[in-house]
Amino acid sequence: MKKHTVKLTLLMFLLISVFGMSKALAASPNVSRSYNAISSIPNGSLVSLLSGTSGNVEEANLSNADRLVGVVIQSNQSLLAVNPANGKVQVATDGTVNTLVSTVNGNISVGQDVAVSPFNGVGMKADSGDRVIGIAVTSFNPNTAGATKEQVKDSFGNLHTITVGYIRLTIGVGTLNSSNFSIQSLQQFVEALTGHPISVLRLVIAIVVAFVAILSIVTLIYASIYGSIVSIGRNPLAKMAVFRTLTSVIGMVTLIAGVSSVTIYFLLY
Repeated sequence: MKKHTVKLTLLMFLLISVFGMSKALAASPNVSRSYNAISSIPNGSLVSLLSGTSGNVEEANLSNADRLVGVVIQSNQSLLAVNPANGKVQVATDGTVNTLVSTVNGNISVGQDVAVSPFNGVGMKADSGDRVIGIAVTSFNPNTAGATKEQVKDSFGNLHTITVGYIRLTIGVGTLNSSNFSIQSLQQFVEALTGHPISVLRLVIAIVVAFVAILSIVTLIYASIYGSIVSIGRNPLAKMAVFRTLTSVIGMVTLIAGVSSVTIYFLLY
């Protein structure tokens, strides 16, 4: 019984520590580094590495989507800016940033993936197989505040008039494959359930808390039932003491379930 109490105490400290860490890290800070640009690139533009180089970028489009690297931001918008320098562009490779998008492939909803589009530096709603920059934290449509009609060039240099604007986006460069499970698909499912954006960090911490809680509950229940059967088999007169122990274990299980549920609730809501 004392061993179980010690284990429970350690678990409570773990859950409290994880909960505190989630609050401290919930801001999803931006990480960026500087690159040389072959031309002037507006903030919020999607950029790809220039072919054959490692320190030069150009506006991203379908022709260079496989070299997609991040989103251009101001250097003072980044919590961690690597090698900032005058005359260079600062490219966010992690975190949540304002990103230039369009409705060329339809309206963008919260939780949907944003992909590279045919237009230089501008994102769009992703389809399966597209190269994506990340997940939308805010929605975008022609009625979104700040949305305007602009003339942009596609990868062939042709001008088109489209509705463009900015959304908040959590960066996660990859390729959208709807047939495979990913943390992004789980994130979209949870966001659909809760009705608001959830960062990947919070989702991962919530999964860890749930896993630790379930493992602890199963271990406690199994150990208590097994120990009770062995104890009663050896000494039938100890039945009442065993029942009292089982009652205490049930209380511990209830406490663990309650604390973990509250922790997960604050992580996801």
